Amino acid sequence: MKNKFFLKIMILMLCLISCNDKKEKVVDIKEKDSKEIVGDTLTINKTKDYIKDYKAKYTSKKYNIRVEKDCDLNMDGQIDKIIVFEPSEIANNKLTKKSPVCIFIKKENNYDIYENKNIIYTSFFNSMAEGFQDLVIKDNYFTFEENNQAGDVRGNDYITFKYDLKSNEILLHKYSIELISIDGENDKTFTYDKKVFGSIFFNDFDIDKIKQKINN
Repeated sequence: MKNKFFLKIMILMLCLISCNDKKEKVVDIKEKDSKEIVGDTLTINKTKDYIKDYKAKYTSKKYNIRVEKDCDLNMDGQIDKIIVFEPSEIANNKLTKKSPVCIFIKKENNYDIYENKNIIYTSFFNSMAEGFQDLVIKDNYFTFEENNQAGDVRGNDYITFKYDLKSNEILLHKYSIELISIDGENDKTFTYDKKVFGSIFFNDFDIDKIKQKINN
């Protein structure tokens, strides 16, 4: 009797140990798989959908994407992005500041976003050669190129910003005006930097105020 009793206890204990081992293994696998899947899903959503939602915000307000470029402004090896929007309905004879510029600086799971609607002029319908023309990026510098016409003189404006690697801020680097005459004999270039303007952050920049300060 005693032998049978002990045998039953041993069998019961072995069964319990076996069940616990299986349960622990199942739990471990589920937790591991769950963390990996959820983690990847969150990372992807915050990386891709964040910019996608931002685009949707402007397209819903009748804006088109004029320029979209990848870059690495803070030089950390991660892809940043600059997007220039413009209204889908362009004015016939009026140069207006209605082209928002959005900068996305990539962080681990999201972005630092900079936005300014007072940098460039939107090209108007009757003269697509005037207003914003191009965005040029080199390392931690980026330049907005614009054309404008005043009588016999054609002008090119270059607004250059710099991502400061020490302060982690985007600042105005310089503003240049290139005047080109028809005969090519009276071409002039004027360049202004922080010696004239002081330190101007990207979000605070206003091209009208800059021109006003120069003319005064």
